[in-house]
Formats: sequence, structure tokens, C-alpha cells
Amino acid sequence: MLDKILKVFENNYVLALTYVVLCFLIVKLVDRIFKRIISHREDSIKLQFLNGVIKIVIVIFFLFRIGALSKALTSFSNTILMSSSLIVVVLGFIFQEGLSNIIHGFIITMFRPFKVGDRVEINNGNERLTGYVREVSLRHTVITGVVDNAEYIIPNSVLDNCVIRNLTTVGNNKYPLKVSITYKDAADEMKLRLAKSIFSAAVLDNDLTRNSVVNDDGELNVKIDLSESSVDLTVFVETRTAEDNFLAATQIKEKLLKEFPEAGITFAYNHLEISGRLET
Repeated sequence: MLDKILKVFENNYVLALTYVVLCFLIVKLVDRIFKRIISHREDSIKLQFLNGVIKIVIVIFFLFRIGALSKALTSFSNTILMSSSLIVVVLGFIFQEGLSNIIHGFIITMFRPFKVGDRVEINNGNERLTGYVREVSLRHTVITGVVDNAEYIIPNSVLDNCVIRNLTTVGNNKYPLKVSITYKDAADEMKLRLAKSIFSAAVLDNDLTRNSVVNDDGELNVKIDLSESSVDLTVFVETRTAEDNFLAATQIKEKLLKEFPEAGITFAYNHLEISGRLET
């Protein structure tokens, strides 16, 4: 039985097919191992790049093994190997773009301008993209856009020559949130203090906010502006991401819509008052 199996594998076609299957299985195994390791790592950019390198090496190895099964390919390769300079020229010409992406991917991996999961702003001349880094492979980097939630696949050679602003490392995202109350309520010292206190508590109690700088009363500093028909109260809302800020601001406004009227505080809005006596 063993002799029959060995005779089957003496056939180069069967052996080549076996190499293809082995290559596929090993690549899948390596990919699964790396995915499991990456899932437990916060910063996985180097592991993703290494995963790609190992898979490329495995594929090249099996391609050479399959090529060695053909006498024609073996003779051709022996002839080519006599001229190393020709190999460099041919490979350089064929894989120019691919090698460039690999080299630039290696540079990105080593200097790490960002990590997987970071929010970045990429500026390439007149084009600007803001999104989250999802994957860094041998050839490209995948960015999920904030505006349209689409996946942008950017070649590493292009990305390495762009201006990259890492919005994750600059700290919390701060955006002003403004609400307006009437001059009548603002003129009442007790109501104005109560409005500022309710506003501050609504921001500090929100699960998405990260505000930490408070005054001696344990409240946020609320900026007061006098506009044409209202007194404007403004607080900077700090969150981890811009998307969190958008959601937090919405939740804070919803809370104020309920708590301000309960406290007897009136929101300012444009309206028309008619006074006088109707004559008949």
C-alpha cells in the first residue's frame, strides 16, 4: 500500500497539486494564528505586517518547489541564475510598485505614526481624509472614513508620502456646547447660578464626557455671552472621539430640555409679543 502511495507521488502533477494544497493550508493556519494573537493585542500594526511577510515567504517557497518539478523551468532558472544582475533588473521592473509598497509599509511599521484603531487625518495635496486605521498589510493600509463609513484602501507608498495628523494622540476632543436663556432669567442671580449648575452637572454626569477641570464649587466654568435677544451659556465638552462628542452633546441637550423648565428657567427663542388694545 505504501509503495502505491509513493508511486503516485512520483508523478510531478500530483506532487505539484500537493504543494498547492499545503501552501493554502499553511497560509490559512498562519493567518488564523496571527488573528488570534492580534485580537489580544492593543497595538497590532507590527503583527499585521509580519503576518503578510510570512505568508509571502511561504508562497514564494512553494512556488520554487513547484517550479523545480519541471525540467524546463529548472533549466531556465539555472540559466537565469548565471546572471544575478539580470535577475535584479527583471525583478525590479516587474515588482517595482509592489516592492515600493512593502518598503514603505516597513517604514510605517517601524516609525509607527499611528496604531490600529487610531483616528487620523490624511492630507494628500488637495484631498483630505479623516478616519480610523483598521489594517496595515504588505501592500496597503485600510482606513474607515468618518464621514461615509467607507473603507479606503491606500497603497503604503502613497500613505508614507502624505501629511498624517494623528487625532488620537492629541488628547480629548473638545467642542463648545451653547445654550441660550432669556435676559429675564439671567438677570435673576439665583436662576443664573442654577442654570450654570444644571448645565455643568449635565456635562459631568454624562458617560461619554471626560471633563476634569472644575472650579472651587466642583462645577465646570461656564462662559457667559450677551447676544441680541438672549444670554448664551457655553461649556467645552471633552470626549474621546468626535463621534462621542456628537452623541454626548445630543444627550446633554435632551437633559437640559427637561431640567431647565423644571427649574423655572426659560430657553430664549425668537418670538413676537403684541400688546395694546383692540379698538372696534
